Amino acid sequence: MRFTFVVPGLASLDRAALASSRPLSRLASWSRPRVEPRGMPAALLASLGSAAPEPAHDVPVAPLAALGAGVDPHASFVLAAEPVHLVAGREDVAVAGRVDDLSAADARALVDALNRHFAEDGIAFVAPRPDTWFVTTSARPDIVTVPLDTVLRSMMSAHQPTGGAARLWQRWSTEIQMLLHAHPVNEARARLGLAPCNGVWFWGGGQLADVGLAAPFRVHAPADRSADLVRGLALASGGEAMALPGSFEAAIDAVPATRPATHVVVALPGVGHALAEIDRAWLAPAVEWLERGRLASVALVTDGATSAVTWNARRPSAIARLVARAAPRRFVVPER
Repeated sequence: MRFTFVVPGLASLDRAALASSRPLSRLASWSRPRVEPRGMPAALLASLGSAAPEPAHDVPVAPLAALGAGVDPHASFVLAAEPVHLVAGREDVAVAGRVDDLSAADARALVDALNRHFAEDGIAFVAPRPDTWFVTTSARPDIVTVPLDTVLRSMMSAHQPTGGAARLWQRWSTEIQMLLHAHPVNEARARLGLAPCNGVWFWGGGQLADVGLAAPFRVHAPADRSADLVRGLALASGGEAMALPGSFEAAIDAVPATRPATHVVVALPGVGHALAEIDRAWLAPAVEWLERGRLASVALVTDGATSAVTWNARRPSAIARLVARAAPRRFVVPER
């Protein structure tokens, strides 16, 4: 059995904290890091056997995330349409942050307004959760987009879509700003002192057919937006998506004897300051199983400020195990 951990943000933790982790040191002793400058989605696809498109095209995050959020896009082209708070400056507009505190009723009202406005333009908005929006179209637009995480707290003008249809989508983005600015939902939010949802950021476009074939796997993941991509990839591969248990042993116990898994993926919430708990409940027992030959491999996919990194350790030889015990390699996140 292969085992893969997806741990957002781990690579951005303090170097001393990472170097002090014994399970991470053992993984580093038995593998080499692979850096993916296009970020976590591309690294995740590669780790799970589904190659991402060339850099000239979007990594197709949106169709997979939509599937993971409960929306089957079928053959539609899908873009993430993230609700954002924009702040106008003297010469430009800044993307101040995501709007992730909408009520279900407010999100529905905003999405309904968008769908009425664009009813004749061949695009449709859908919000499976108040903080998770997508836009679908039957025709593939000629645009390349920038992930929202790259744009947050910076100016819009440097990160606009490019390609033959870029001007159209930029115009639609401006129309959305005007529409949402005056919407009663935002007027009510202003009275409550809440940041208005006065924009939508499009990114990660593609179709399910753009996703390379991956072998089926079972994923354990949180039920929120953070795990939509890996959950969608599991479903697209013909695998299963299950709830996140509390430990490595619980994830192993959840594998039915009648349907043995060849690959189990665990998507953990953003790491924050919980490295010690992740070590105890997940990494240490998985590395021990690897050392004993009870797992074929253990992989770790994570990201930091500038890129994503993957470590993939196969069962080490007896000499490699002895070396890792006597003089383990420090777990160091490469710069690039």
